[in-house]
Amino acid sequence: MPEGEIFVERRKYKRVDKKIKVSYKIVSLPKELEEIKKKIEKNTVESSNISVGGIQLIGDEELFPEQILRIELETEKKTEAIITFAEVRWCAKDDYINKYRIGIEFLVLKDEDREIIEEIVGEM
Repeated sequence: MPEGEIFVERRKYKRVDKKIKVSYKIVSLPKELEEIKKKIEKNTVESSNISVGGIQLIGDEELFPEQILRIELETEKKTEAIITFAEVRWCAKDDYINKYRIGIEFLVLKDEDREIIEEIVGEM
């Protein structure tokens, strides 16, 4: 950030750095990528940070804005995974770690799952 500029946080929810094992499967793709869809299987990646509104993933695969993912979050707070749907908001290559950083927004969360994420983030 250039000197003298003021940083304004635009996120709706507090975000914390947290590594969580996340599995995802793409359930929608832009029309031009329909052929790739046939080859897609479930992938397992790690998160970089999480909030009640979404999660940042770090992975080898480039994803595209507006793709819908079915995701499974494994946490210590719940014996079974949190399963929900999310939309890819952005994806950028991080040359330092040679992986993609993927910002996704949760589309829906059960109340119980939201409470678990709030507990992880420390908003309760």
